[in-house]
Amino acid sequence: MVAPLGVHSNWKDHFEKYTDLSVTRINPRNRDQFLEEVYLGSFDVYICHWEALRLMPELTERHWMHVIGDEIHKIQGPRTKVTTSFKEIPATFKTGLSGTPAYDKPDDLWSILNWLYPTFWTSYTAYFDRYVLWVDYNGYKTVIGVANEKELQEQMRGFYIRRLKTEVLTELPDKYYEKIYVDLHPKQRRAYNQMRDTMLAWVGENEDQPLNTSVVLAQLTRLQQFAAAYAYIEVVKKRRLIEGVLTDVEEKVLRLIDPSAKIDAALDLIYGAGNNQMVFFSQFSSVIDLFIDRLKKRGISCVKYTGDTSPKDREKAKYGFQAGEYQVIALTIRAGGTALDELKVASTAVFFDRDWSASNNNQAEDRLWRHGQKNAVQIIDLVAANTVERGRLENIDMNWTFIKQLLGDNDE
Repeated sequence: MVAPLGVHSNWKDHFEKYTDLSVTRINPRNRDQFLEEVYLGSFDVYICHWEALRLMPELTERHWMHVIGDEIHKIQGPRTKVTTSFKEIPATFKTGLSGTPAYDKPDDLWSILNWLYPTFWTSYTAYFDRYVLWVDYNGYKTVIGVANEKELQEQMRGFYIRRLKTEVLTELPDKYYEKIYVDLHPKQRRAYNQMRDTMLAWVGENEDQPLNTSVVLAQLTRLQQFAAAYAYIEVVKKRRLIEGVLTDVEEKVLRLIDPSAKIDAALDLIYGAGNNQMVFFSQFSSVIDLFIDRLKKRGISCVKYTGDTSPKDREKAKYGFQAGEYQVIALTIRAGGTALDELKVASTAVFFDRDWSASNNNQAEDRLWRHGQKNAVQIIDLVAANTVERGRLENIDMNWTFIKQLLGDNDE
């Protein structure tokens, strides 16, 4: 079984509770022991994490009876190291588990289908042309919808089952949404406008050729960070080893500092909630760091959970929040959006901003909206007025509509 590191103990407990199979899980600091257990065939079930696959090519040297991919959407990128390493593991049976097998584009599903039935789902191009609506925009294929989804669902019917949470957990309370628009501080607005105008000037210089998508995304990401707090880009000198020679290079580093209209609004929400616990999400660790610093200065009990948080501190954060030791927990969407059951003690989640992937956002919301939640769950988006954020949220919602249509969740 390949699963996110944070859920290995849950899987091991379930195997031991409901089966008589012997189970081992990888120690990330001692992969050799795990590989030795694989070589000796000491256990029935072996659990490892996605990031370790590329470091353990030995897993491909034996034929496995059953390979299970938990959060199988990890292999959506057909050319990533994780995907290629996973697909090289030979197996008689294959099972993929995912709340959302496609993140935000209809073609995200192809790589998973290719893993399950490589002799049938052989061509990405054929899949794209058959099941994705697209237009040519400045030389790039831009997705505008889903095509022939009923045919695709019929082809998958024999090996695919989907159950919505509302169908399985009928006792779940409601989940409702609210947007709070904030006006940027004058200092923030000046910085944001400067970044926006610089970006537009930069685009104008290159209007005679198609723009690289990654460059455009980087510029939009910068604008979103500037919408979160006052920001500036500092040029710092660092020494890098280039072709064996230590060389002085200049790098641009983003600095987020006060003022922040969003953090001001977040503090108002916390004070208005009394002693009730709250959960805050952002895609940027820099926003989380600035937020936590403000909370500590106000004497509000808080803890953070980001990609930089050590495994030990992650355990302390989630169980401490569950025990009521902290009023606020602040997480990055990618680090805290999956495999956490402890956040359901709260019933309000606030997003400073959203991930590009609607699936990641929904996963984060559902850390609160899950089995055991007794109250209606409120999801609040803090949106900076007159910025790129409103249009970006609409784009994310549109992509999510495509995915629901692809998977048969609705008939829109």
